[in-house]
Amino acid sequence: MPAAVLLPMLIFVGVIKLTLAAAGRNKRYPFDVSVSHRVAGQSVLSEFNDKSADLFGHLIMLTFLFNLPFIYVGAYKLLGIEKVMPWLLVPFYVIGIIYILVKTIRTTKSRNNLRLGLEAEWFVSSELHNIEATGYKVFHDIQCEKFNIDHLVVGPNGVFAIETKGKRKPTNSKTTAKKSQEHVVNVKGKILEFPNYTDTNIIEQATRQAKWATNWLTEATGEKIAVCPVVTIPGWFVKIITKPILPVIATKTLSHQIPKLYGQQLCQEQIKRITHQVKQKTLRTDNLI
Repeated sequence: MPAAVLLPMLIFVGVIKLTLAAAGRNKRYPFDVSVSHRVAGQSVLSEFNDKSADLFGHLIMLTFLFNLPFIYVGAYKLLGIEKVMPWLLVPFYVIGIIYILVKTIRTTKSRNNLRLGLEAEWFVSSELHNIEATGYKVFHDIQCEKFNIDHLVVGPNGVFAIETKGKRKPTNSKTTAKKSQEHVVNVKGKILEFPNYTDTNIIEQATRQAKWATNWLTEATGEKIAVCPVVTIPGWFVKIITKPILPVIATKTLSHQIPKLYGQQLCQEQIKRITHQVKQKTLRTDNLI
C-alpha cells in the first residue's frame, strides 16, 4: 500500500533524472559555466528555486499523510486482518498535517516575496543598461560575506553600491487624495515613509554594505576606494522631505542621476583595477541555477 501511494511520485522523479542523464550523456556545455559572471538577482533566483523544490516536498508529505489511514487499514486487510487506525495516533496524524500546511503557507509567502525581489532586481538591471552605453561598468549580485550587493556601478565619478528593494503598493484607495499618495515614498533622513508603514532598515543595510565594499576594495587594490551607497525602490515615486544620509533614487532616473553623484573621482587605471577585483566576486564558480 505505501508503495502504491508513493509509486507515481517515484516514477515522476525517476523519469526526470533519467531524462536529464540521457540528455547529458557524452555531452557537455560548449563553454565553462563556472567562469561566467552572475546576472542580476541570481542569488534570489537560487532561493526562489529552493522554495519551489520545498513546495514539491510539502506536496509529497501531505499526500502521504492524507493517505496514511488508508495505507494502515489497507495493509492489514491484504493480510486478511480487519484493523482500524488506533485513536492514539490520530492527534499525531492531525498535528503532522497541520505542520505541513503551516510550512506550505510560510514557504508560499517566502517564495512570493522572493519573486517580487527578483523582478525588482531585473527591473533595475534593465534600467542600468542605459548607463553602460556611456562608459560605466555595471556588475550584479556581488558575493560578499554572508550577503550580496545587488548592483555595483563603477565610473569616473566613483563606485556606487545600489541596494534594490521590491515593495508592494497598497490596494487602490477610493479617494483621490489617497490615490495620489499610494505610490509615493517620503524620504526623511534615514527614514523611508511608505503609505502604510515606515522603514529604517533599508538605508542602514545599504550603508553597511557600502562600508564592507569600501574595506574590501581598499584592501584588494592597495589604495583607498570609497564606495557610495545608493537605494532604489522600483515602481515608487521618491519624494525628498528631509535630506537623506544617502541618495534614494527613483529607478527610472538611475542612468541620469548616477553620473551626477559626487563620489570619488577615478582615473581609467583605477577603474581597471577596481573592475578586475569586482569581476572575481561575480564569477558563478558553479553550474547551479
